[in-house]
Amino acid sequence: MALRHLIQYLRIEHQGLLNLAARLDKLLTSASKNDFAEHSKSLSALRSLERGLLGVVRHCSVQDRDVESTYLHYLHQDERARIADEHEHLIRAVTNFREELKCATPDRTMAMILPGMDVVNRLRSHIAYEQEMLGRIMEVALPTRPAAKQKVSPKKP
Repeated sequence: MALRHLIQYLRIEHQGLLNLAARLDKLLTSASKNDFAEHSKSLSALRSLERGLLGVVRHCSVQDRDVESTYLHYLHQDERARIADEHEHLIRAVTNFREELKCATPDRTMAMILPGMDVVNRLRSHIAYEQEMLGRIMEVALPTRPAAKQKVSPKKP
């Protein structure tokens, strides 16, 4: 698969993860209100996002994915290390949130709010950094070609 297609694939994946972060943020805000019915509804919706949370963990398994290893050689060692470190922290944040979510009840949702917001904040920050790296790689590896100049033919009398 061409580098351009791999980067496009990752950008689509990033958009899905950002959509998940927005949904998590909205549901956590709803779960933090002083309304038992909202707590119950939010808790149910948060638990339904399990597949999305597993997608975050899957995204963080960079070494196991051929898709991302293709572009990693364009990054400096410190950039690769930062991405690996952020992936590790994201996996831990998701694990902590999932554990709190298991124990949460409609009358006890506050314990999961902070771990959930940690996932949201880390995910948004990480995706922003990876998008920045992908943009830089696109500039270096796939420079855009200037538009071909058209020849202007002289007007005939």
